[in-house]
Amino acid sequence: MFKNYLYIVLAALVYGFSANAHATLLSITDCVITTANADSDCQITTPPPPAIIEADQNTDKLSAWDEVQNFTLTSDLFVDSVFDDTDPIVGGTPGNLFLKAGTIVSSHYVEWDPSGTKQVEATINTDSQIFAFIFSDTNLFASDAALGLPGLDYNDFLFRGMELNTDTIAYNGNSADIDWLASNPGDWARMITAFSPGGIPEVPVPAAVWLFGTALIGLFGFSKRRKAA
Repeated sequence: MFKNYLYIVLAALVYGFSANAHATLLSITDCVITTANADSDCQITTPPPPAIIEADQNTDKLSAWDEVQNFTLTSDLFVDSVFDDTDPIVGGTPGNLFLKAGTIVSSHYVEWDPSGTKQVEATINTDSQIFAFIFSDTNLFASDAALGLPGLDYNDFLFRGMELNTDTIAYNGNSADIDWLASNPGDWARMITAFSPGGIPEVPVPAAVWLFGTALIGLFGFSKRRKAA
């Protein structure tokens, strides 16, 4: 009986750690890739193995994954495009825009690294308002530490960002329509959304261990009491 309870606890912990893998990103729809192979697509995924982002992967796939969720900005976050430059959470001027410190945000990485020169059109759907995109090399590098996934090497290759003259983003509340043309090394962007109801931050490891130990002690005591009875 004790083993059964142990399995339940372990399963609950595993679910708890994995349930947030795609917490904010919901889907990528209306995906069209020009002159691409039949197996090319748009997908919500997890960070690529090994834990480093390489340039020139030539995957012909638009990929996106969740990064840090429901993070309160401790300083202004400089971005390259916003949903509304008159909104109270937005400061600066065109070309020097930022989300103000104190704003709660969730971050997501979007990767478009085709073979040759190809165009992708798609709609990225989330569970909260899309605030901004970061796609210049400078702002991407500056935001990696706070908003990037711990342990993932985002790599310092040049031309990591996007080209304003060939790439467009249209904001539609909880979704964004993108139209990106890229060649080597590809287009890379960080999408910033509002507080996500599904994006609860992961339980820190020490806390998880404490909870696991407490659960085991409780179940073990319960098992002993039953046997004594």
